[in-house]
Amino acid sequence: MADALATVGRRSAQGLLGAAVSGAATIATLIIASQALGTRGAGHFTVGIAVFAIVQGIVSFGVDTGLQFWLPTADGASRRRLARQALITVGAAGALVSALLFLFSEPVSNLLGRADAERGDAAGVVRAIAAVCLAGPLGEAVLGVLRGADRVVAALTLDRFVRPLLQVSMMIGAAATDAGPAGMALAWALPFVAVTAIGLVIALRLPQPEDGEPVPTAAFVAYTWPRAIARGAQALVQRLDVLLLAAAVGIEEAGIYGIASRCMIAGVFVATAVQQMVQPQLRKAVLRGEPREVQELYAASTTWMVLVTWPVYLTMAVFSPTVMRLFGDGFERGATALSVLSVTMLVASGCGLVDVVLLMLGRSWLSTINTIVALVLNVALNLALDEPFGMVGAAVAWSVAILTTNLAPLSQVLRRGLHPWGRPLRTAMIAGLLGAGIPLLAGRLLGGTQPTVLLPTLLVATGMYAAAVIRHRNVLLIDRLTSGIRRRRPRSGSIQQTIQVGSE
Repeated sequence: MADALATVGRRSAQGLLGAAVSGAATIATLIIASQALGTRGAGHFTVGIAVFAIVQGIVSFGVDTGLQFWLPTADGASRRRLARQALITVGAAGALVSALLFLFSEPVSNLLGRADAERGDAAGVVRAIAAVCLAGPLGEAVLGVLRGADRVVAALTLDRFVRPLLQVSMMIGAAATDAGPAGMALAWALPFVAVTAIGLVIALRLPQPEDGEPVPTAAFVAYTWPRAIARGAQALVQRLDVLLLAAAVGIEEAGIYGIASRCMIAGVFVATAVQQMVQPQLRKAVLRGEPREVQELYAASTTWMVLVTWPVYLTMAVFSPTVMRLFGDGFERGATALSVLSVTMLVASGCGLVDVVLLMLGRSWLSTINTIVALVLNVALNLALDEPFGMVGAAVAWSVAILTTNLAPLSQVLRRGLHPWGRPLRTAMIAGLLGAGIPLLAGRLLGGTQPTVLLPTLLVATGMYAAAVIRHRNVLLIDRLTSGIRRRRPRSGSIQQTIQVGSE
């Protein structure tokens, strides 16, 4: 079990580095877009990337999860067949949706803009996104093949290093040439094309194992099609609020909220990075019938997520006006929405990879139902709250959806005796609240939200938090995580004892 945790620690360290790069790059793209386009132009930009993400989520049909579930134990013939079928299906559907979106860009834009000028700009953005959005779902399938074949580093490099850095470079060029919302959205989307093409070349050259079990197509479809529903619903939960807000209140309000809500992306990248590293090991532990190892992987990965994300979410919650000023004039109006979402994400990260655990236990239908319930709540609350409360109403609606997709599966895995709680997670949470949260709150109360206050406050908070983490590094399993950076095998230790004692 220590070997499995060491492997996850090494891969999670690599994933967290990728999350840091992609998170910073994403914030950079938001700053570039908002500074170059203003609040109204940023609204069109965020609407465009929301359309792209929704197409990516719906048309990928959940095949990335299905491939990661089945490929690790499949024989060579099954791997080739499943990968080929997934890529052809997603590619054909993506091409059809891209063509329809381009042809019907005007009617779509009419739903997203309240004034004639807004609809005109929206139509250009929709056409730009339609031209390249095939790369979104096809890229999901390609990365699923790589991860399922245990080429995690290749997938990580493409998705967390190559793509975001290309986006920053191309968007700087778009801003320099005054390309407008449509040009900026195209600059953001084109790197998906490059990453998908490179990933496809790598996937086609993968060696196939001789061992493994044959996987019938029917078994793959039976597992994956509930995930197709869930993945589509998840994409709508994450992005539909921007579109609904644009239709109800206006594109400018949607732009400010879209920027605020995307600030959460750095923490989401951390969760995704840990998920991609832990998921294969979880699957193998479930197949071996080792619930204790599943428990350890779940507890350790949740501890690492809290360690990395809580200081970020606490900073954004307490100093949200300062954070929103980074994006330019007028964006500070999204500060309250950012605070609401940041507090929500503290709870979500404390639940860890609960949905992944549920999926690896084979409960894909439960996960699907949870996501559909969250989507229904999100849409209903957006329709009820957006017009009277604007951005804050949209933030509350999304927060309810986020909590639903975390607390519902947590109660479901608890019935199997699995949970992330224990001494490591408690220590990580206390370190975050006392080491980072209290200095941040004190700085805000004593000095306000000016940047001159934030910088020294961050220095104090970082020092106190680092001291707390270093002091309790053994309890927090830091040696298992940093062994990946040192690239040597960690010392055999009492990881099992630490988690078991903490759970009692």
